[in-house]
Amino acid sequence: MCEPVSATAVTTAAVAGGTTAAVAAPTFLGLTAAHFGAIGAALSVASFASTAFGQAQQGQAQSAAARQQAQVAQFNSRVAENNAILSRQAAEADADTIDRQRRIALARQATSFAASGVTINEGSTLEVFGDTAAEFELDRLNRLHQGQVQSNAQRIQATLDRNNAQGLLAQGSAAASAGRSAAFGTVLSGSANLAGSFPSSGTPTRATSSFPSFGPPRD
Repeated sequence: MCEPVSATAVTTAAVAGGTTAAVAAPTFLGLTAAHFGAIGAALSVASFASTAFGQAQQGQAQSAAARQQAQVAQFNSRVAENNAILSRQAAEADADTIDRQRRIALARQATSFAASGVTINEGSTLEVFGDTAAEFELDRLNRLHQGQVQSNAQRIQATLDRNNAQGLLAQGSAAASAGRSAAFGTVLSGSANLAGSFPSSGTPTRATSSFPSFGPPRD
């Protein structure tokens, strides 16, 4: 006598037939896990790109600020050079004025001595002329020295400003390069992390369910 075979067993045997049947992947709002994985990957790419762009922009901003400061330093250098020239020229002009004043003072002394009947080419008159000329000459030399000192100080300042400008330009170039390097590193790191999130085989797996096969009915 044969044992009764249930409808469930028949159905299972007919469906399975001793083989493995695929089970449908679960979904949420019509999206499978693969869809969510793709969305997550896209968001990761957008995040890495945004970070890299921000790093590059920050480097460019720092570079632009350094270049602007370098331009100011270069302008100050040119101003200092002009001031050095003006200081020397002003001292020379003042020295010429002092020299004219010396000649006028000597001429007045000679006129005064002559009006007094004093011989101007001998004795104490020569000493008076010499003292007067020496005083004016000392003032003239002091004024030239003062102008030279001021000119040298301005030239030193111009040199410092030029060096500062060169340093700022170098800092700007370094900042831009650092920003590009940081952005490139972010892209590489993001790419590595993104690649590591996928299975190494490259073949998606699927859930399976094995059903036992049924043999012939027993007597």
